[in-house]
Amino acid sequence: MFDERTTPIAVPGANRRLHLRVAVLIALLVVTGILGYVIFQANAASRSAPGKRVATAVFDRTSGKQVIGDRGTERFRTASVVKLFIALDAITHSPRKSDEAQISRMLSKSDDAIANTLWSRNGASAIVTRTVAAAGLKNTAPPADAGRWGDTLSTADDVVATYRHILKLPKAKRNLILKPLREASRTAADGFDQHFGIPSAFHDRPWAVKQGWAAGRGAVDAHTTGLVGEGDRYIVVVLCSFAEGTGLSVATAAATSAASSLAPRLEK
Repeated sequence: MFDERTTPIAVPGANRRLHLRVAVLIALLVVTGILGYVIFQANAASRSAPGKRVATAVFDRTSGKQVIGDRGTERFRTASVVKLFIALDAITHSPRKSDEAQISRMLSKSDDAIANTLWSRNGASAIVTRTVAAAGLKNTAPPADAGRWGDTLSTADDVVATYRHILKLPKAKRNLILKPLREASRTAADGFDQHFGIPSAFHDRPWAVKQGWAAGRGAVDAHTTGLVGEGDRYIVVVLCSFAEGTGLSVATAAATSAASSLAPRLEK
């Protein structure tokens, strides 16, 4: 039997106030935790993407107009995108039937060894100079070190102009470049997964791509470029560069994110 003199008496109003204070405290803790997480994630994202630069250009061949453009005249290291120049020059300046299979592999598998051979044989930096003249490029320059074709500098707008030039070639020559771009394998010759960017963002549409990636010598680059849609309606170029030391996965994810943001804006 309880002794009423020592048993606490329940006060309904006091209990409600206590419960309210506890609920408010819990809510404050939850909100503080969420805000802390958001801030942490934002800081982490900023730490994972130092020196980020992204340039985007989209040309609609149906309207004959550039429909999207951001930092289109800003120069980037091309990495393997310059293989478009190497292939274009090879089939127009010094065509050899025996080179066709090599050009196809260089483009579809992004084979560096073949690029080295054609670059050296056909004049190295002169390849870039001739492409600039042939395609009317405005802000493209050969590499400072003529032996490093991937250090060629170009812009999103100039890469668009290169594709426009390729699309105007006679059908046989045009197909020597576009067929391997349509057949670009997921795994490149060096083992890298080259289906980031356009292939991931536009998996439900026809595409033809030449990708580029490089790390070291001051930067980490991931570029996705090519044709998208029925009848190659769109020329899409996304160039991404980060500070050296950034993971290549961060750079390729940025290229995929940028390409994905374009998909809803381009008619099927």
